[in-house]
Amino acid sequence: MTKTISVTATAEKMPGAKSDAATTTPVKLKRGRPPKSATKPVATDADTGATLEPTPKRRRTYTKKAKAAENGTSLGVDEGVFFTSRLSALEADTTQFVPGDEDISMFEEARAAASISEGGVEGGGTTPSTPSALASMVGYQAKKIQLGSYVIDSWYLSPFPDEYSRHNLLYVCEYCLKYMKSEFTFKRHCQRCEQRHPPGDEIYRDDNISVFEVDGRKNKIYCQNLCLIGKMFLDTKTLYYDVEPFLFYILCENDEQGYHFAGYYSKEKRSSMGYNLSCIMILPSKQREGYGKLLIEFSYLLSKKESVPGSPEKPLSDFGLLSYRSYWRRAIYEILLACDGAVSIDDLAAQTGMTIDDIISTLQTDGMLHRMPGTPGSYAIVADAKKIKEYVSKAQEKSPRRIDPCKLRWAPFLIKAPLSAAPTNRRRSTSTALAISSTLVNVTSDNENDK
Repeated sequence: MTKTISVTATAEKMPGAKSDAATTTPVKLKRGRPPKSATKPVATDADTGATLEPTPKRRRTYTKKAKAAENGTSLGVDEGVFFTSRLSALEADTTQFVPGDEDISMFEEARAAASISEGGVEGGGTTPSTPSALASMVGYQAKKIQLGSYVIDSWYLSPFPDEYSRHNLLYVCEYCLKYMKSEFTFKRHCQRCEQRHPPGDEIYRDDNISVFEVDGRKNKIYCQNLCLIGKMFLDTKTLYYDVEPFLFYILCENDEQGYHFAGYYSKEKRSSMGYNLSCIMILPSKQREGYGKLLIEFSYLLSKKESVPGSPEKPLSDFGLLSYRSYWRRAIYEILLACDGAVSIDDLAAQTGMTIDDIISTLQTDGMLHRMPGTPGSYAIVADAKKIKEYVSKAQEKSPRRIDPCKLRWAPFLIKAPLSAAPTNRRRSTSTALAISSTLVNVTSDNENDK
């Protein structure tokens, strides 16, 4: 809303100026705002009275820089001020950093090389869904570990965290099994680590050999590290972090410095299939010393202590099957040579801790189990006693280290029924009589179901 008022302007008399009458000029004003002067005030010098030229406004530097970039030229030193005069015009010029044809070609070559090394992910391949798959595609995996005084090459890919998988060599404490990336961190840890044996209970000691029982629920981090190290040497191992339902038995070599890790095996606390061993691993630096069969024998010793026959988790790997058949054959042969008079399958299972299926499988593999003619359901074991003695003597020379049951200090984790009442799923009769002569081992079996 505008309002018209009358303003009287009176011109002062100046020397040489004509006196004019006062004139009334209508001016339109907006409410609340002072009237604008018709002429802008002019700055004059106080001493001379000369009119001063108004100072021109400084243009912003980016306008001149943009124009220079469009024209393909660079600014001079005196053409602008950059970053409050901290940079010269030459230093502030960004046109020299524009990538050229040579830079673009180098980038394309590097991207093509990266695509090839990653297994063609960018070239139409599939994107890996797990960190382990990605690590295997781009070549990230811990290829070696330093454990104690040994530097051991890895056989298979182990799913270590990403920041550790990028290093070819990992440093592992042989007492607490903590893995580290740098040698400096490893040396500092060795000076400050107070642990000198695996966490858990020492349940067996014979000379310089000790076995510790470690609960996966009570010592979760230690058992997870143990599984990650085990995966480096086991192809079929799939358990890494879910360690709570398992018990771990750690084999160590003890000396005045502590208990040095050599191998381990694990088993379920509550196995519905009656397995007494789930996974077994011996370090490559400790192999060819009989530790594998020592742990297998120890697992069967615990089965006999529980009064329940046990068996390893199926299916077995190729090397695992060879090791177990060698142990089964040796255990059965030793009992056959030592027995005096009749012995039943129940006696074999009780003395070895093996299941009946494993006993029969071993005899069939060695060609010692034969069906007796004319008596359906009856079988006989025919073997040469001389060959059995030779095999047992060679096995004792090859693996002289054995488990002494008297040195075991252990109680079962779960109380189970006695052996005589436990087996209910037997496929064959256990009423077997063994008669050992000087040349042959004859076994006769009568199946109760066929009577």
